[in-house]
Amino acid sequence: MYDSAIYEKLTSFCAYQERCKADVLEKLYKLKVPKDDFDEYIAKLNDQNFLNEERFVKAFISAHSKKKWGKTKIRSALSGKRIDGGLIKKYLDLIEEGDYDEQIKELLQKKWKSIRTGTTKDKKNKLIRFLLSKGFEMGKVMAAVKEMEV
Repeated sequence: MYDSAIYEKLTSFCAYQERCKADVLEKLYKLKVPKDDFDEYIAKLNDQNFLNEERFVKAFISAHSKKKWGKTKIRSALSGKRIDGGLIKKYLDLIEEGDYDEQIKELLQKKWKSIRTGTTKDKKNKLIRFLLSKGFEMGKVMAAVKEMEV
């Protein structure tokens, strides 16, 4: 059964920052709303444009790209929020390849300076592990490391 106090909490929750359906479902669960009512709240939030998966995906990708996350890590995080794969691909494909490659190079150079010990091969292996942990693709990482001047 619909409760306006709960709906008000949900609108505040969604207005504070972009949310996806999974975030709202989790909030509904925490608010101890009966599962039978979830769809009603979700539908009303969608109708009132408080909840918009496309807008969420765009904002998420933008924010996490600025945090220097790679496409693999972003895709994984969005999949964890049960976002449609087609929607993820659509907006990840909009990331400028030149900017993306430049981001990898910047991270690579910065990390290289911070690695103090080891042979050149050890340092390169640490770089590769670091960039993979940031979610960058193996092919892009290997190309950037190979291109790097030591």
